[in-house]
Amino acid sequence: ALWGAHILVLKSRYTSSWRQLLVPLVPVSLVMFALVMAQPDLGGTVSLGVVLVALLWFAGAPRGLFAGMIAGGAIGVIALALMSDYRMARVLSFLNPGADASGAGYQANQALYALADGGLFGVGLGQGGSKWRYLPNVQHDFIFALIGEELGFVGCFVVISLFAGLAVVGLRIATRNVDPWISIVAGTLTAWLVSQACINIGYVVGLLPVTGVTLPLVSYGGTSLIITLGLFGILANCGRHEPTAVAALRTQGPGKFGRLLRLPAPPPYRKPATGRPQLGRPRRPARQATRRTSARPARQARHTPARRGR
Repeated sequence: ALWGAHILVLKSRYTSSWRQLLVPLVPVSLVMFALVMAQPDLGGTVSLGVVLVALLWFAGAPRGLFAGMIAGGAIGVIALALMSDYRMARVLSFLNPGADASGAGYQANQALYALADGGLFGVGLGQGGSKWRYLPNVQHDFIFALIGEELGFVGCFVVISLFAGLAVVGLRIATRNVDPWISIVAGTLTAWLVSQACINIGYVVGLLPVTGVTLPLVSYGGTSLIITLGLFGILANCGRHEPTAVAALRTQGPGKFGRLLRLPAPPPYRKPATGRPQLGRPRRPARQATRRTSARPARQARHTPARRGR
């Protein structure tokens, strides 16, 4: 996300052709997709695809480009599902959940049972039985089902509302920043986090096939938690670079928290010079004009009589 935003902003100053802008970004992304799929990890590949699409979206790519990318991505996902038996079984169980309820569709069906047991207010925090009996790996992929069982519809609504608030705040940071790099980074990271939550909740409630994408800040996992907290730190720093925030920090001071962390006031954004840099030697008319301009004072000095002293 950071490197892609840097490439898009840097090359947009010198070219207006999207074909040239896509040359370093898309090939490198395809190499990353291939490396992650070699694990194999389809969920991680889908997350990287979301990052690529978000980079191009917030950079202002034409709409026709996204139609081709979405069509190509859908064809790639279908091809990868057909090449693997367990992926194909997941797709078939999504299309017909009751066909193999004790096999490929076991987790998806048990997650729906856990949500149904929760009702409106749930059975109580820590009182859910799905984590002990009938829903395997509930702490990783199906943690939202446990939330629905213990906290009910109200708890699920609170979790979804928190991710919706994250989307609103992140997109507001992206739209209010005048620095194009910060705007693209904030929008891309927000889309990345929120899309992970949407995919996880989607396959828990039966709207998407099971892909193994975790729920940010909720699912068990130390590495995922560290990366997610780092993304929140980047988003907070992007929020400090909004024009109104910069003006407030430079006039009113950093505040107690800023003084504690010794955070310097961010500088105001200055738009760089646009256009291609001029390479090579300067043109001859410019040198002649410089010579004539520099020669005029000398000629005037020759004809001007010298003043006599007293």
